[in-house]
Amino acid sequence: MKKIKIIFFITFFFSLFFEDINAEKSKEIGTSKVISDEVSDQLKKLIDQYKNGIITGYEYEKEKKKILN
Repeated sequence: MKKIKIIFFITFFFSLFFEDINAEKSKEIGTSKVISDEVSDQLKKLIDQYKNGIITGYEYEKEKKKILN
């Protein structure tokens, strides 16, 4: 029974510690997610323009490089 209590407390404290780390990571991920959403939206619009014949393949590649850099 004593071993079970020790394991429980160790697990509990580790979960608290990792929860703080995960909270910090999620803040960072939230920022990068917004940026990646913007990039993906721009790329989708660019692909639509290319498929509809509004821009050429060369223009598509040129703009894609700008967006991804």
